[in-house]
Amino acid sequence: MSEIILIAAIAQTNGVIGNHGRLPWSIPEDLQRFRRLTLHHTVIMGRKTWEFDLQKRPLPQRINVIVSSQSLRSELPNVEFVRSLSQALDRSDEKLFVIGGASIYRQALEFVDCMELTIVEGNYEGDVCFLEWRDHLNEFELVNLEPREGYRFETYRRIVSQ
Repeated sequence: MSEIILIAAIAQTNGVIGNHGRLPWSIPEDLQRFRRLTLHHTVIMGRKTWEFDLQKRPLPQRINVIVSSQSLRSELPNVEFVRSLSQALDRSDEKLFVIGGASIYRQALEFVDCMELTIVEGNYEGDVCFLEWRDHLNEFELVNLEPREGYRFETYRRIVSQ
């Protein structure tokens, strides 16, 4: 059984996660953390994240799984297209990282075992928001908190009922 991990950077006050296909902030430590956590694992993303954020360039040393309702194919190594999130999650990989965007995050919330979040202080301009994670906090416990100047890393694990 794979561990399903949602990884996101989110503006604390308004839930912004993107602006015109880009992160609305520059936090090198967050990008380093993302790379460290996802390296040598499978990353799952929506078509818009693939086309706009990554500009159809796969993340190196990871299997890139793109969820799209369109019939898409790729000749690129380590790139796969699937038609649904459930198909993407139906893998035997040790860890599956859901990396966005907002629609994929919303669909994945009920399945994730862990959330690796970077909470960025303040309001940011953006065209993509993901506030719904807050609605599910009662299903998770905060297991790690690393405060930084202007942001913090939070790790949540799903509470498993006996």
